Amino acid sequence: MERASFSRPARLAASIIGKTEEAAIHLFTKKKILVRLEARFCQDLDARETFLFTVNQCLRFCSNMSVCVEKGSDALIGACNSLAVRVHGPGANVEAVNKVTGRVFDAIVNVGTEVLSDLPSATINSSGWVARLATPGSAIPKLYWKSETPNPLGALAATCLGVGAAFLAILGKPLASSIETSLFSHEVADPGTLPPGPPLPTSPLLLNGFLVGCGAVTNGWAYAMKRLPIVGSLQAIDRQSLRFENIGAYVAVGLESVNKPKALLIKELLAPAIDVTERSDQWEFFKIWLDHGLEVPPLIIAGLDNVMTRHSVQRLWPETLIDMAAEGLQSQVIVKHQKGAGLCVLRALSIPPDEVDWAQNLGRATGLDPRLIAKEPTGEITQTEIDEAPVDKQAELRSALGKPRCGHINRLSLQMEGHDPDFAPAVPFVTGFSGVVGAAETIKWLMGHRYPHSLHFQKSFESSRSKALDMKCDPGCECQSLIPHLTVSRLAI
Repeated sequence: MERASFSRPARLAASIIGKTEEAAIHLFTKKKILVRLEARFCQDLDARETFLFTVNQCLRFCSNMSVCVEKGSDALIGACNSLAVRVHGPGANVEAVNKVTGRVFDAIVNVGTEVLSDLPSATINSSGWVARLATPGSAIPKLYWKSETPNPLGALAATCLGVGAAFLAILGKPLASSIETSLFSHEVADPGTLPPGPPLPTSPLLLNGFLVGCGAVTNGWAYAMKRLPIVGSLQAIDRQSLRFENIGAYVAVGLESVNKPKALLIKELLAPAIDVTERSDQWEFFKIWLDHGLEVPPLIIAGLDNVMTRHSVQRLWPETLIDMAAEGLQSQVIVKHQKGAGLCVLRALSIPPDEVDWAQNLGRATGLDPRLIAKEPTGEITQTEIDEAPVDKQAELRSALGKPRCGHINRLSLQMEGHDPDFAPAVPFVTGFSGVVGAAETIKWLMGHRYPHSLHFQKSFESSRSKALDMKCDPGCECQSLIPHLTVSRLAI
């Protein structure tokens, strides 16, 4: 079980250190991480969010966890132990220590202001929309902090910065220097430089949208959205159920979630504030509903890794698309406003040469004819199709004779998808960060902070650099036919 839950982070760690996945898992089980909450921050709501999210993420690649809550809190320690059970199973817990001593730990994440010199540590905190990080190499004894109106977005982003540093520390890699970043403006500066941004609304904002893909980055998005003043409704679309290897990168799930439909897990997480309609469908099958009265909402949020599908989602041309993604140590969020001249997903992302068309991919998995899957997805499976299918697929197809192709495919996707040896490497602080940035863009949009053009945000946890670009799309792109004239030339934030 431990190997399966660590497999995604281990695959990435192995590529970084140039060793096997087994060697990386050995590191994860032998190294020790401490998460500390300073005494003066024990009652601060954002700091508590940061502390618990840090423990949550670290547990997904380290089973040897300790926590230090300086003023003591049975509730916080209990919450940490519950997280350990969710990730590692019955009997798992965290070790509670009273103080930080010596070089007992291979990595320390300190929530507060004290920079722990001569220790493999990262200090993190937040104010409003701003997340901060400092390490011993920064040559500052204290990390700047000022109390602001609570905002979980800065708090959760700070977690991702700190956990990223801890992950690199246990791999023996150098840590980043002091930095602060704003999820409101996407500026990066020295700590104490950036404004905290506007307060969050005191009354809930109304959301109406599609959520396409309920995987790792969407877990980060939903985890953040749960903590924001947002109500409303969503259609959540994902064809898969959760597997053991997802645990290491999905920040909102635990072992109790394995084998449940991913769309259902998002529904359960966001209830009751956001009413989620669970759609355990292939995306192209879900689109059939658009021909039967379902309207495209003004906002679509996507968390997908297949470029063809991301292009397909963009081609619905909603008022705004928020496209979230993560790969290795890279986080990316694209925001495309329909009436803006900014770069759209079609031009931002080229289809990889080895990426297979969705219907061809389903044909290989099921034995059905890809042409019929694409042209007649609701048509009934025939005996001729079964006879022409590969021999190893015929028995399963015989049980579906006369049933709609789309229903058979969706059932297989949910119930019969086993371990995937080709799963992508992923770590919770990158997927989580992409989701938190996507959640920030969601509430900014609901607050009325819209991009006339677009946003192309990228962050590297390897170099600790980030950039937010406002790029124009090619005049010949199909997205430009939607806007006959546009004169606005800068972000309206």
